[in-house]
Amino acid sequence: MKKSVFLPLIAIVLMAALLFGLSFGLQGVASAKAQEEHLKLMQTLLPGSETFTVEAYTGEDVNIRSVHKGETGFVIETATQGYAHELVVLVGVSSKGYVTGLVVRECHETAGLGSRALGDWQYLAQYLKTEGDAAVGTDIDAITGATVTSKAITRCVNSAVCFVTGADADSGATSWGG
Repeated sequence: MKKSVFLPLIAIVLMAALLFGLSFGLQGVASAKAQEEHLKLMQTLLPGSETFTVEAYTGEDVNIRSVHKGETGFVIETATQGYAHELVVLVGVSSKGYVTGLVVRECHETAGLGSRALGDWQYLAQYLKTEGDAAVGTDIDAITGATVTSKAITRCVNSAVCFVTGADADSGATSWGG
């Protein structure tokens, strides 16, 4: 009787140890893959930049979480309170202060309303601005039914642009007055 219980118990312990070892060994691979994906995302948000260095942020803007300097500007991780939860947005800003890309990284807003900010490219494209597009970024149209979420994203973009241009985020002194 003891033998029939003891053998499966040993097998379970050995399998658990094997799985733990594999998990521990693969953590480095998963971390490297996540870093590679993050770099590709930043390169997409800030065209022309290949490498990024993290810069210490010591400013007063509580919306800014981290600053990554590239060859052509910055990718700034911002966060602010939305309707239901905090929104995390990565914003690419050229050295001249133009928004070159943005992506909502975390959004736990109301399903079907504020959560649409994750993939509504037409809404997000309103923030993009280049030298030839003087009107882009003016009069941002909010996502229907998600005004609070839309304003939160605008605050994130304003914070990123103000970091690069030196404007005062609280004054609404960005290129679109938001």
